[in-house]
Amino acid sequence: MKDNNNETLWKIKNTRVIGLLLITIGIAIRIFMLIYYYIIHLDPSVSWGDLRINFNTTNTMFTGEWVWSPTKLEYPPLTLYLLVFFKFISFGSLEFFAFYAFLLEFLVSLSYYFILKKYNIPNIILIFGVFLINPFIILNNVFSPINCGYHITDSFFYIFLTLSLFYFLDENKSKFYLFSGLTMCTKWFTLPAAPYFFIKFLLEKDWKEMKKFIIFLGTPILIFLISPLLYLPNYLDLYVGWLSGSNIQGLNEISIFVKLGLFLIIFLGYLIFRVKKADLLEITFFSIIVMFSIMFWKRLYVRYLTPLILYGHLITNENIFTIDIDFKIIHVNFRVGNHLMTYGSSILGCLVAIAIIIFIF
Repeated sequence: MKDNNNETLWKIKNTRVIGLLLITIGIAIRIFMLIYYYIIHLDPSVSWGDLRINFNTTNTMFTGEWVWSPTKLEYPPLTLYLLVFFKFISFGSLEFFAFYAFLLEFLVSLSYYFILKKYNIPNIILIFGVFLINPFIILNNVFSPINCGYHITDSFFYIFLTLSLFYFLDENKSKFYLFSGLTMCTKWFTLPAAPYFFIKFLLEKDWKEMKKFIIFLGTPILIFLISPLLYLPNYLDLYVGWLSGSNIQGLNEISIFVKLGLFLIIFLGYLIFRVKKADLLEITFFSIIVMFSIMFWKRLYVRYLTPLILYGHLITNENIFTIDIDFKIIHVNFRVGNHLMTYGSSILGCLVAIAIIIFIF
């Protein structure tokens, strides 16, 4: 195929067929892993990993202990309430609980197609297929070679995040704010977006949006993050715990001032140089990076950055940089856009995660 400069461009042909193939592979991987987990756990000595921890997370709520610590009550209250609900409908069976973990991840992944469609992403079938086989998503939310790779609490987060993405393009952003608030209440990944939104509307003197933001985003935060301070025993211990101690021995010695200092540098840097120009979607996803700067001290998990994949396929920069190779017999003009960068970054994320597992844990 020729461009205006008569240079040869390498482009994927039959994108729909390739996309359908990738979608089939992505779905098949998820179904295979569910069957694989059930088979290997016929041996009761095989660990269910984080899924068993999540299954037992809320136990201290019912014994009256209310222990806010790793493997106990380590999530915001909304996530705890959802864990109680899914444990209840699992009838006390970890196997049923595992199926719900699979089902939530499966449905959330499939729902991303409707996000791509609403954002009018070109070659939607191909991009959706690429998303479903993304190795970083599979490594962090589906696959584990030794126990079980599901993280049901992450699925709670993605449910509300994808809903907020779906309503972001609406002229009335009330639903976007509402589901953004609920997203922050399931996990703290996007919590810094709340002060960013407030400051942005303040700088722009956009009082109409400020009012909607306060009502629709502020209400779930008030109900699920702030008011529990008044009625949940020892609730403040949850936040103190995330700022002290670590699962990495060397990080235990890091001063709290260093941890907060790095967080403030990144938070203020983005606030000063970018917030006023950025749209609410960019701010939402950059807030994940801001939060990662403090959460990784507690647990060195690269998977905290997995949600950035969603944003990588929604931005519209299709020509981030160009690789131009000129041989005597052929001229190759290889353009790298946001989709390829997202997939490449995901592979890098996998390598980093594997390196951390091998050399640190």
